[in-house]
Amino acid sequence: MADPKNLRVLEAALQFAVAVHEHVDVLDVTRAPRIRAQLLRAVDSVPANIAEGARGSRAQFANHLRIARGSADEVAVHLRIARDAGALEERQYWRCENKRVIVCKMLTRLLYALDEQEARTLDRDRRNA
Repeated sequence: MADPKNLRVLEAALQFAVAVHEHVDVLDVTRAPRIRAQLLRAVDSVPANIAEGARGSRAQFANHLRIARGSADEVAVHLRIARDAGALEERQYWRCENKRVIVCKMLTRLLYALDEQEARTLDRDRRNA
C-alpha cells in the first residue's frame, strides 16, 4: 500500500511511543503495579500496526489503522489510570496525552481518506460495469 518510512502518521506514532516510554520510566509502580507493562504493550502496538498494515492491501492497511487507533485509545485509559492513581504526574500525563491526540487525529484523517478512495473506486467500477 505505502512505504512505511514515508508515512507522517508512523513518525508521529513513534514519537508518541518514545514519549510514553520516557515518562513511564519514572512511573511510581507502587501506586499502579501492573499499569506499566500494559501501557508499554499498548503504545508499542500503535506504530507497529501502522507499519505492518502499510505493507498490505488498502483493506488490510485500513484494518491495521483501526487496530492502531484502538491501541491509542487503550493508552489513553492506562495513562489516565496512572495519573489518577498518583503514579504519573499531571505534566507527564498531558505530554503523552497531547501526542496521543495528534496521532489519533492523523489516523482518523488517513482512515477517512482511505474510505473516500475506496468509495470512488467502487463508484467508478459500477459505472464501468
